Amino acid sequence: MIEIQSKPFGKIKVSERQLIKFPEGLLGFGGYKSFALIEEDEESVFKWLQSVDEVDLAFVVIPPSLFKKEYKPLLSQEELSQIGLQDVSEALTLVIVTIPNDDPASMTANLQGPILINKTDLTGRQFVSRNEIHSVRERILESATVEMS
Repeated sequence: MIEIQSKPFGKIKVSERQLIKFPEGLLGFGGYKSFALIEEDEESVFKWLQSVDEVDLAFVVIPPSLFKKEYKPLLSQEELSQIGLQDVSEALTLVIVTIPNDDPASMTANLQGPILINKTDLTGRQFVSRNEIHSVRERILESATVEMS
Protein backbone atom coordinates (compact mmCIF):
# COMPACT_ATOMS: atom_id res chain seq x y z
CA MET A 1 0.00 0.00 0.00
CA ILE A 2 1.13 3.51 -0.73
CA GLU A 3 -0.30 6.77 0.53
CA ILE A 4 -1.41 9.47 -1.91
CA GLN A 5 -3.24 12.77 -1.74
CA SER A 6 -6.54 12.65 -3.62
CA LYS A 7 -8.85 15.43 -4.71
CA PRO A 8 -12.10 13.73 -3.62
CA PHE A 9 -10.96 11.90 -0.46
CA GLY A 10 -7.85 13.65 0.88
CA LYS A 11 -5.00 11.40 2.03
CA ILE A 12 -5.74 7.74 1.25
CA LYS A 13 -3.93 4.43 0.87
CA VAL A 14 -4.02 2.59 -2.43
CA SER A 15 -2.69 -0.81 -3.42
CA GLU A 16 -0.14 -1.43 -6.16
CA ARG A 17 -2.98 -2.98 -8.25
CA GLN A 18 -4.72 0.43 -8.30
CA LEU A 19 -1.71 2.21 -9.83
CA ILE A 20 -1.92 2.68 -13.60
CA LYS A 21 1.02 3.88 -15.71
CA PHE A 22 0.22 6.06 -18.71
CA PRO A 23 3.50 6.31 -20.70
CA GLU A 24 1.94 9.03 -22.93
CA GLY A 25 -0.10 10.66 -20.17
CA LEU A 26 -3.74 11.50 -20.85
CA LEU A 27 -4.87 13.76 -23.71
CA GLY A 28 -3.99 17.31 -22.70
CA PHE A 29 -2.07 16.08 -19.64
CA GLY A 30 0.98 14.40 -21.17
CA GLY A 31 3.25 15.29 -18.26
CA TYR A 32 1.31 13.14 -15.78
CA LYS A 33 2.08 9.45 -16.17
CA SER A 34 1.02 7.80 -12.91
CA PHE A 35 -2.60 7.56 -11.76
CA ALA A 36 -4.52 5.62 -9.15
CA LEU A 37 -7.92 4.13 -9.93
CA ILE A 38 -10.04 4.76 -6.84
CA GLU A 39 -13.51 3.42 -6.03
CA GLU A 40 -15.65 5.60 -3.81
CA ASP A 41 -17.44 2.53 -2.51
CA GLU A 42 -18.43 -0.86 -3.86
CA GLU A 43 -21.95 0.28 -4.75
CA SER A 44 -20.95 3.25 -6.92
CA VAL A 45 -20.53 2.75 -10.67
CA PHE A 46 -18.23 5.78 -10.77
CA LYS A 47 -14.50 5.63 -10.10
CA TRP A 48 -11.84 8.32 -9.80
CA LEU A 49 -8.69 8.40 -11.91
CA GLN A 50 -6.42 10.39 -9.62
CA SER A 51 -2.96 11.67 -10.59
CA VAL A 52 -0.39 10.41 -8.12
CA ASP A 53 1.72 13.54 -8.68
CA GLU A 54 -0.92 16.31 -8.76
CA VAL A 55 -3.72 16.29 -6.20
CA ASP A 56 -5.91 18.65 -8.26
CA LEU A 57 -5.80 16.38 -11.33
CA ALA A 58 -8.56 13.79 -10.98
CA PHE A 59 -11.23 12.54 -13.37
CA VAL A 60 -14.53 10.80 -12.73
CA VAL A 61 -14.64 7.70 -14.94
CA ILE A 62 -17.17 4.97 -15.69
CA PRO A 63 -17.17 1.77 -17.75
CA PRO A 64 -19.16 2.72 -20.88
CA SER A 65 -20.77 -0.73 -20.99
CA LEU A 66 -22.95 0.34 -18.04
CA PHE A 67 -24.94 2.71 -20.24
CA LYS A 68 -23.91 1.76 -23.82
CA LYS A 69 -24.00 -2.02 -24.09
CA GLU A 70 -22.66 -2.14 -27.65
CA TYR A 71 -19.86 0.41 -27.12
CA LYS A 72 -16.68 -0.58 -28.90
CA PRO A 73 -14.15 2.10 -29.85
CA LEU A 74 -12.66 1.87 -33.31
CA LEU A 75 -8.90 1.52 -32.83
CA SER A 76 -6.15 0.02 -34.97
CA GLN A 77 -4.16 -3.08 -34.05
CA GLU A 78 -1.07 -0.87 -33.93
CA GLU A 79 -2.70 1.43 -31.35
CA LEU A 80 -3.78 -1.49 -29.17
CA SER A 81 -0.32 -3.04 -29.31
CA GLN A 82 1.10 0.14 -27.74
CA ILE A 83 -0.24 -1.12 -24.42
CA GLY A 84 0.21 -4.83 -25.17
CA LEU A 85 -3.33 -5.67 -26.30
CA GLN A 86 -4.61 -7.67 -29.26
CA ASP A 87 -8.26 -6.65 -28.92
CA VAL A 88 -10.35 -4.01 -27.13
CA SER A 89 -12.17 -6.78 -25.24
CA GLU A 90 -8.96 -7.57 -23.31
CA ALA A 91 -8.88 -4.10 -21.75
CA LEU A 92 -10.57 -2.40 -18.86
CA THR A 93 -12.34 0.36 -20.79
CA LEU A 94 -13.30 3.61 -19.06
CA VAL A 95 -14.59 6.97 -20.24
CA ILE A 96 -14.27 10.35 -18.59
CA VAL A 97 -17.48 11.79 -17.15
CA THR A 98 -18.36 15.47 -16.91
CA ILE A 99 -20.91 16.31 -14.23
CA PRO A 100 -22.30 19.88 -14.38
CA ASN A 101 -22.61 21.50 -10.93
CA ASP A 102 -25.99 23.01 -11.76
CA ASP A 103 -27.56 19.85 -13.22
CA PRO A 104 -25.94 16.49 -12.35
CA ALA A 105 -28.66 14.68 -14.36
CA SER A 106 -27.09 16.22 -17.49
CA MET A 107 -23.79 14.40 -16.98
CA THR A 108 -21.99 13.33 -20.13
CA ALA A 109 -19.28 10.83 -21.05
CA ASN A 110 -16.55 11.20 -23.64
CA LEU A 111 -17.04 8.14 -25.86
CA GLN A 112 -14.65 9.61 -28.44
CA GLY A 113 -11.69 9.49 -25.99
CA PRO A 114 -11.80 6.09 -24.25
CA ILE A 115 -9.17 5.08 -21.71
CA LEU A 116 -8.01 1.49 -22.13
CA ILE A 117 -6.03 -0.27 -19.42
CA ASN A 118 -4.09 -3.49 -19.89
CA LYS A 119 -5.33 -5.52 -16.90
CA THR A 120 -2.14 -7.61 -16.79
CA ASP A 121 0.60 -4.98 -16.58
CA LEU A 122 -1.60 -1.99 -15.56
CA THR A 123 -0.47 0.16 -18.47
CA GLY A 124 -3.06 2.55 -19.86
CA ARG A 125 -3.59 4.93 -22.71
CA GLN A 126 -6.28 7.34 -23.79
CA PHE A 127 -7.19 6.89 -27.43
CA VAL A 128 -9.26 8.76 -29.98
CA SER A 129 -11.91 6.43 -31.38
CA ARG A 130 -12.44 6.66 -35.13
CA ASN A 131 -16.04 5.50 -34.73
CA GLU A 132 -17.91 8.66 -35.75
CA ILE A 133 -21.14 7.66 -34.00
CA HIS A 134 -19.43 8.12 -30.62
CA SER A 135 -19.92 11.54 -29.11
CA VAL A 136 -17.54 13.59 -26.99
CA ARG A 137 -20.55 14.49 -24.82
CA GLU A 138 -22.81 11.43 -24.72
CA ARG A 139 -25.61 12.05 -22.22
CA ILE A 140 -25.33 9.12 -19.82
CA LEU A 141 -28.84 9.04 -18.36
CA GLU A 142 -30.52 9.44 -21.74
CA SER A 143 -28.35 6.70 -23.26
CA ALA A 144 -29.04 4.35 -20.35
CA THR A 145 -32.78 4.94 -20.70
CA VAL A 146 -32.69 4.23 -24.44
CA GLU A 147 -30.64 1.07 -23.85
CA MET A 148 -33.19 -0.23 -21.31
CA SER A 149 -36.24 0.27 -23.54
